[in-house]
Amino acid sequence: MYFVSKTLAEKAAWEFAEKNHLDFISIIPTLVNGPFIIPTMPPSMLSALALVTGNTPHYSILNPVQFVHLNDLCMAHIFLFEHPEAKGRYVCSFHDITISDLAKMLTERYPEYDIPTEFEGIDEVSDVIKFSSKKLTDLGFTFKYSMEDMFDGAIESCREKGLLPLTTKKEQVDGHN
Repeated sequence: MYFVSKTLAEKAAWEFAEKNHLDFISIIPTLVNGPFIIPTMPPSMLSALALVTGNTPHYSILNPVQFVHLNDLCMAHIFLFEHPEAKGRYVCSFHDITISDLAKMLTERYPEYDIPTEFEGIDEVSDVIKFSSKKLTDLGFTFKYSMEDMFDGAIESCREKGLLPLTTKKEQVDGHN
């Protein structure tokens, strides 16, 4: 329902802009990840951090997944606002990854978390679906943040707010190293 409501809202905005002779630009972000300032976990983080938190219903969203760092998305909005030649729809996506490769990256980067490597009911995907931000980058926009930056910021924000423990490894939780 989320994707349907977003599509219908964008369609209504385009119709309103056309009817009222307004310039309108839409930015279609992929899964937004990175640090956040609100006191609760943003909905996108429920999916982005699913392998860290063990949120198994969200694993299918990560198979494969496309990410954009929150700050890159904000900068893309400003960039397009400042470019009068900008018109139409823009995809804002920078990183594409399979759930297996994401699990590998998270395991290597955050060994304190028990990251799964097998995903029951999830078929292995070898081809990553790519969402092209070519229209945005052709205007001169440059993405700045890596996957590691996204997850470092997200995990640090969660830890600061008490939304994520420092570890989920059983031996570390029990006090045995």
